[in-house]
Amino acid sequence: MGDPGPSPDDGARPSAATEDEFHEALQRLVTAAVANDVDVRGGWPIDDDGRGDAWELEITRIARRTTARVADAESPALAIVDAVAAREDVDPTDLPPLYDSVEPEVLEILQESDDPDQRVRFEYCGYTITVTSGGTITVDG
Repeated sequence: MGDPGPSPDDGARPSAATEDEFHEALQRLVTAAVANDVDVRGGWPIDDDGRGDAWELEITRIARRTTARVADAESPALAIVDAVAAREDVDPTDLPPLYDSVEPEVLEILQESDDPDQRVRFEYCGYTITVTSGGTITVDG
């Protein structure tokens, strides 16, 4: 990858001759701004110094999503706790009890359901957990 040019801190304009250089420069700029507690979310009008083109750059924070499956030999509750523990990079025993958020029996009933459209959604450890009757676990947040 090429040199993205001078940093904005030295008063010169950064350059981006390729799409990769543009992405790198934009990523550095947004990352530095967020590290300095600048709220970068929103729409930003950009004029190209009177050459006639104008752009709107929109920055939104996306939620990370993790998907896991309930294996045939494990309980849905165990699969959920394992998925959240992996996301948090902690031991599953370090997490609060799942039954504070959802009754494990509800998850067992869901797992036994033949209706592919059934699902349970609840909050656990700051994440929105969705479990489908087909055994898919989605961890959003």
